Amino acid sequence: MDTQLLGNISENILGLFPIVKKKFFTYGPLDFPLHLSPNNFQVLLLLREVRLSTVSDLSKQLNVSRPNMTPLLDKLVEHGLADRQSCDSDRRVVNVAITQEGDAFCEQVFHTFSNKIQEKLVYLPEEDLLHLSETLNELKHILLKIDNAAT
Repeated sequence: MDTQLLGNISENILGLFPIVKKKFFTYGPLDFPLHLSPNNFQVLLLLREVRLSTVSDLSKQLNVSRPNMTPLLDKLVEHGLADRQSCDSDRRVVNVAITQEGDAFCEQVFHTFSNKIQEKLVYLPEEDLLHLSETLNELKHILLKIDNAAT
């Protein structure tokens, strides 16, 4: 494997993060109702993906200590976005599930972000928009191969 090529790719990927943040997310950390922190929203997005998880598994996947998960989950539960459930087979285990309100909130946030991104993109010429769309589709297709190739 060409290490110079891999280095170039990793530098370009890392260089994209600040550009995307600066161009699309300059209006505040999470400019929508409930004023959740980015960490709260990250937990909610993971719950949306997995639907139901133990607190331990969530903390491992997010690389957050269990004690730090408690206030993050408390806020989601307080707003009705997630629900704690006791495990029938082991009372020491606490499961967390996303609620219908949590799903609806995620949809609302995605809609808000999508609109803000579209407001910025509207100024690009059609040719650039088509090229960007094709490039992003190809990038997504390639990146989705990584998990399969690494296992």
